[in-house]
Amino acid sequence: MRYSMRSTLLALFLLIPLLGLWAGGKAEEDVLYVNLVWHQHQPLYYKEEDVYSRPWVRVHATKDYYDMAAILEQYPDVHVTFNLTPVLLRQLDDFIAGAKDTYWVLGEKPASQITREEKRFILERFFDANHDNLIRPFPRYWELMKKRDAAGSIDRAIDLFTEQDFRDLQVWFQLAWCDPDLRAQEPLASLVAKGRNFSEEDKKVLFDEISRILEEVVPVHKKLMARGQIEVITTPYAHPILPLIYSTKIMEKNDPGSPMPEHFSYPNDAIAHLEKAREVYKAHFGREPVGLWPAEGSVSQEIVPLVARAGFSWMASGEQVLAKSLGLEGFTRDANDTVEQADLLYRPYYVKGPKGEKVAVVFRDNRLSDLVGFEYSGMSGKAAVDDLFNRLSRIRQKLKGKGGKGPYLVSIILDGENAWEHYKNDGKDFFHELYRRLSETPWVKTITPSEFLRRFPEQETIEDLWPGCWFTPDFSTWIGEEEENRAWNLLGMVRAHLAKYDMYHYREAPPEVLEKALDYMYLAEGSDWFWWYGADQDSGVDEYFDHAFRTLLERVYETLGDPVPALLEVPVIAERPVMESASLETAIEPAIDGRIEAAEWKGAGRYVKPGGVQAAAHAELSEVRYGVSKEGLVLAYTSRNPWDTIFTDASMEVYFQLPGSPVTSVFRLDGKHAVGFPASHALLYDGTALAWYQADEKKGWEKVKYAALAARAGRNLEILLPYVGLPPMETGQEVRIKTFLVGPEGTRDALPQDGHVRAVLPDTGQTTTLLDVADPEGDDHGPGSYTYPLDPVFAPGSFDVVEFSVAEGVEDLIFTFRMASPIANPWNSPIGLSLQTFDVYLDVVPGEGAANFLEGRNLTTEGDFLWDYAVWVEGWNQKVLVPADPNDPESGFVESTEVKPQVLVQAGAGKVSIRVPKRILRDARSFRVAACVLSQDGFPSAGVRRVRDVQAEAAQWRFGGAQGDTPTRVIDLVWDGTPSQEEQLSRGRVQAYTVERPAQ
Repeated sequence: MRYSMRSTLLALFLLIPLLGLWAGGKAEEDVLYVNLVWHQHQPLYYKEEDVYSRPWVRVHATKDYYDMAAILEQYPDVHVTFNLTPVLLRQLDDFIAGAKDTYWVLGEKPASQITREEKRFILERFFDANHDNLIRPFPRYWELMKKRDAAGSIDRAIDLFTEQDFRDLQVWFQLAWCDPDLRAQEPLASLVAKGRNFSEEDKKVLFDEISRILEEVVPVHKKLMARGQIEVITTPYAHPILPLIYSTKIMEKNDPGSPMPEHFSYPNDAIAHLEKAREVYKAHFGREPVGLWPAEGSVSQEIVPLVARAGFSWMASGEQVLAKSLGLEGFTRDANDTVEQADLLYRPYYVKGPKGEKVAVVFRDNRLSDLVGFEYSGMSGKAAVDDLFNRLSRIRQKLKGKGGKGPYLVSIILDGENAWEHYKNDGKDFFHELYRRLSETPWVKTITPSEFLRRFPEQETIEDLWPGCWFTPDFSTWIGEEEENRAWNLLGMVRAHLAKYDMYHYREAPPEVLEKALDYMYLAEGSDWFWWYGADQDSGVDEYFDHAFRTLLERVYETLGDPVPALLEVPVIAERPVMESASLETAIEPAIDGRIEAAEWKGAGRYVKPGGVQAAAHAELSEVRYGVSKEGLVLAYTSRNPWDTIFTDASMEVYFQLPGSPVTSVFRLDGKHAVGFPASHALLYDGTALAWYQADEKKGWEKVKYAALAARAGRNLEILLPYVGLPPMETGQEVRIKTFLVGPEGTRDALPQDGHVRAVLPDTGQTTTLLDVADPEGDDHGPGSYTYPLDPVFAPGSFDVVEFSVAEGVEDLIFTFRMASPIANPWNSPIGLSLQTFDVYLDVVPGEGAANFLEGRNLTTEGDFLWDYAVWVEGWNQKVLVPADPNDPESGFVESTEVKPQVLVQAGAGKVSIRVPKRILRDARSFRVAACVLSQDGFPSAGVRRVRDVQAEAAQWRFGGAQGDTPTRVIDLVWDGTPSQEEQLSRGRVQAYTVERPAQ
């Protein structure tokens, strides 16, 4: 008894300090706390008959979701937070219950039985993986991809691939998407060792193992939760932007001038998303969730009481939200990239609702998070962790120097799935080095937000939480652009219809029917659909997400037994323009006589249907030519059969989107079928009469008087649309065109079949060239020493300007760059421009303006050249910037509120045209201009406005040849005079051209 009592007293003696430490005690001296949050989420992929259309939930489960947690068993002192979203868990549950995806179904199917179309799908999609890290390491997989590519076309590859080739490809896609540790263990290790000549029995082994891994994802998280090593959090049910579901009027605070959709406000839906998230979480983990990652880190003051009442203790967002909440424009960083206001950023804050509801918020360090997510993949694991720890050490020293009140919490929050395929070996070297260093370094300690708040409950309070997300202090990625607003209006239309049932008793419906309809509604409110609308994001398959979004809305009506509105059948995303057979180059003067003479139409644009008139038995339209003349727009069609025969029972509809037209329609003249893009005008021709229509907001289309002209002869048809009666059009503007043949039973043919023609207008006689520079070819070497990055996307000539011109139109100034090579778009920029950045600097007011070029250019102006406007154009930013204070060279630059550039990329011709309203010239009879080309970089160095670094030696993503401490990042300066480009860039001072405007 005495021994037992002494043991008990000793245990209590040891435990009391620990209890104090974990219940509001002191922080360990000099310890910097780190909050790692891995966010795991996938959109809700379209499913038919238990087969998902995409494999990404399943393959990320086998490559990431299981292992990201399991690896922590080797590092028991490292504490991490995982977010598993309800949408992700819902799909995982389906797979465990027997659902599959298309890639799984086609992978399982015996290679001897796959059809030609299935072979096409396999050859097109079974290389959907990082080529360097998930395909190249496996010789047979790499061999198969090279064989596919060497064939020159998919059809040729289908014929060249043997049955065994297809079977091996079926295996390797699935196997490569398994975690390296799992591939190193049986039964997958034997398959990796075998490498080729797989059997159908091997495929069964593989898919059995995949099924087993899927079943282990939730259990491994539960096991680590029970140990107290990880915290698992959740997201509102369907991953919605909760503040926008509450009310889209929140954007009036973010951006008062941005165009907005009709008001959408359903606070009860926001509450439902939180409640359903709790239900899903508890069903999987047997306890209530404490932490919340609002979808995309989107927060606002309005949602605080909802989150608190739903039982959540803390949530997370981005650093810029905190900055705005504290009255700062943003956090600044010193020369070492360390946050200057470290004592403000690295701590949780409480936010309160009107009735005292309280939620803690942690804010991610955007730079640290993005380094892990996007940049460390290009470094060795040790180098990446060394850099991260150096940064953490500098943060710690900065906090000491500030003398603030700790303890401090550095939050690193990012996707826990998408980054790792860009790392060698799936990031294993990085993770093991990171977790080892975190375990062994005494001055840093990992902790979950719940643990931190239990230990240190006394935190400061934010009075008004600014509305924003994890990367911007607004929600502009999901609302404000034309496509986004159209999608919000569709969402509002369907939600209002559903509200008639649950609010106004529109018609009786069984509770289970209403519940199902509401579930479809909630799923349609998810953020994933709106992410891909508009120009700010591009998946390359945005149409897929558009279809999925509208399908969910359609199912609301179908569930209720109500007719589906025709508007839901019209894509929100306009069809993409087709690849032209020939670009529109010059004005032409064809005689409109029904005889298409090659000489008359030389210089016109041309689109030929693939396969011509033999493309399909029903095809009647084979090609269209389009151009401009002194009189108007001209079109010429070639048909499969004589036009007299066609017009006996059919008519032609031609739809246009003309520049400067404020009203458009997505429907054709029948008001039911989609055009494919928002059309402003339509021409109807039945072989006898020409009728002209313009889009009308109320009627859809209104017939108006217009004198078009048509002439036909045999299989040829020519049309003239006079300028008189059309909106004004200028050089560089675009016209979209699509043609339909319509018979008694509906549409018989379309040209193009998929997509539309996009014609870029050449000189129509309404523009005057003010400056034309023939820039030396081959001078894309900056000051003379620069070399391109090593990655093959940086093709020779990509940054070499060969011609630059300035023209004045009726309303605009037009700056045109012509490059030495076609314009590539490897990263799917919404405007077709991924690699280059174009800068144009304008000196309009003598003696005023800025001398320094934009951030990171490391250039200044020469003599009395001071710029008033900088036109900055790249794939994701097109802006006109002005000096914040023309009298203060250190004041920086701000976006002009009066002008915004319009950019048109002609990829094949290597041209980029930038239009700026010429009112910025005021009454100046002359102005000066300087222009240059750099390389866009989405993850630039600190303090650099999104352009790529130049270093001493070229690397995969960096230019080489830099000399000195602050080399310019300009690759080609537009200049053909003396002193040379090389001299100007070497000394860092740039001259400008003087441009004289003609007398009015």
